[in-house]
Amino acid sequence: MFKVDSLQDIQDMARGAVLLGTGGGGDPYIGELFVRAQIAEGHYPTVVSCDEIPDDAFVVSIAGIGAPSVIVEHLVSEKTLRVLLEQAVAYYGRKIDAFISAEIGGANSMFPLALSALSGIPVLDADGIGRAVPQLEMTTFSIFGVRATPALLIDDSGNVVKVEAVSDRMAEDLCRVNTMAMGSMAFTAIYPMSSADARRVAVQRTISQTLEIGRAIREGRESAGDVFDTLLECLSNRDGRTARILFDGKISDVVHETRDSWHWGQVTIAALNGSDDVCTIEIRNEYLVARVNGKTVTIVPDLIAILDRESAEPLTAEMLTYGQRVKVLGYAADPLLRLPQSLEVLAPRQFGIDEDFSPIEELG
Repeated sequence: MFKVDSLQDIQDMARGAVLLGTGGGGDPYIGELFVRAQIAEGHYPTVVSCDEIPDDAFVVSIAGIGAPSVIVEHLVSEKTLRVLLEQAVAYYGRKIDAFISAEIGGANSMFPLALSALSGIPVLDADGIGRAVPQLEMTTFSIFGVRATPALLIDDSGNVVKVEAVSDRMAEDLCRVNTMAMGSMAFTAIYPMSSADARRVAVQRTISQTLEIGRAIREGRESAGDVFDTLLECLSNRDGRTARILFDGKISDVVHETRDSWHWGQVTIAALNGSDDVCTIEIRNEYLVARVNGKTVTIVPDLIAILDRESAEPLTAEMLTYGQRVKVLGYAADPLLRLPQSLEVLAPRQFGIDEDFSPIEELG
């Protein structure tokens, strides 16, 4: 167990969450500001491992849902978070013992921490995917048997929608339609489960990983060495997962579109070494596939991150603009995401990409 009682730590965690968000999940900066304000007032989020609470503890996922380009424009409302908690306790008919992130990437890493600071309820050091994904049923929770519903949606105007669906895929459709009616931004209490369930189905130690990543980038900047070497060492030390720089260049073209509560786009990066090499990355909320000169070099569910070339600051998809000098990083997904039953939900074809999954270590 640890308390997030340092402004530096929450800033590092937000930075790490952007990298794990693979371009999506929304910019955590707004959530970071909220948590920093709570810390300044002496209200600290608490993070615990799944082993530190009883098996029958009641756990609920807290998340934002909607288009990242819209989420970034919303301040986090203390009133909305408190109402969400009150409504969830009444709806589920029992006290909530812990929160868990639906996805660790981007803003959704911050929302459970924000509610933890307000309520004193701890956050599990785990999440439902180890990255960000565009659809709510694309989680290890759902893949390994924990249902998304019953769930609640709430917006800042006080509208509340209760969702009970026959499948998690239908839950995604129902939540997406209602979120669009709410202005493409809502908060949700979803995936009710026990602590024993969370231990079985969640990707573990991801909250602490955001801190490790953010701290590595910051300390790499402050050292005399190469910040990217420090970052790659940090990533590779996590269960020996492959991490490498895929491309170094300047953004020569980028297309953004908000459609059906998703952020769609494509970014083209030209090499800086005088060659004609080009990297293209397809976006649907997250970076889904990176290709160099037409050859796939990393593909979902493995992670792709775009980072500022000088500072290694991770960039969300909405931050990308013409002329930015960047490096593209590929990072192997948690082994849980590569299991056959996971690939039935997370393979590239499930995102509309006409190719099969190949691990980053095999793409070379």
